[in-house]
Amino acid sequence: MTTSTPMIDYHVHLSDDLTLEDAVALAAERKMKFGIVEHPGPDFKIKTDDDLQDYMTTLRRFPVFVGVQPMHIHWAPLFSPDLIAQLDYVLMDADTIPLGEGQWLSIWRHDNFIEDMGAFMERYMQHIVHILTYEPIHIFARPTYLPINFARHYDELWTPERMHTIIDLARARNIALEIAENVRVPSMEFIKLAKAAGIKFTFGTNARNHNAGNLHYCLEMVEACGLTADDMFILPGE
Repeated sequence: MTTSTPMIDYHVHLSDDLTLEDAVALAAERKMKFGIVEHPGPDFKIKTDDDLQDYMTTLRRFPVFVGVQPMHIHWAPLFSPDLIAQLDYVLMDADTIPLGEGQWLSIWRHDNFIEDMGAFMERYMQHIVHILTYEPIHIFARPTYLPINFARHYDELWTPERMHTIIDLARARNIALEIAENVRVPSMEFIKLAKAAGIKFTFGTNARNHNAGNLHYCLEMVEACGLTADDMFILPGE
């Protein structure tokens, strides 16, 4: 294994602006590989085992990794465990927080205004702990992301205790942590703590267009934190 980090964007979505053929061509142009993810669940394209099988069969014809990105907890019982096991990986973030009675807080929405930061962080951490403890995932995406209206309080809210909670739970289940390009998280301090704990990392753009594979912040963190191939999540056979 070389010391250079593998150039893989594991967090790419297909769309009208980025077809599967576009994604393959763009990855080849940038001399890298993409992992394609789609949302599974009743509100999304992948609703049934047949949908999941068709999705995998289509993508397996192309040189991409095949993943899913659940939006909601408790998604896995909707699908056959044998089919889920055929995916290359499952990537999940904590951006959709359950509020009870079928209600959810989508913290990625720019029109959110959350007044009580302390109450939010308590609920947010409970959600993160659930995901890292119980959900069948390989990659925890967008770790330490904050709603836009108080993202400026990042260093205040992400205390050492909260950072170590995420890191310790990820290490316990061998879950990789994404360095998220489009939202520039996690911080350098967090990445260094996770690296010291032996955590593996991935790169992700969350792109639905030709921004896929633009890894400026990711590579900035590679340099600043001294990451090498040994620190990266790499799928078998890659």
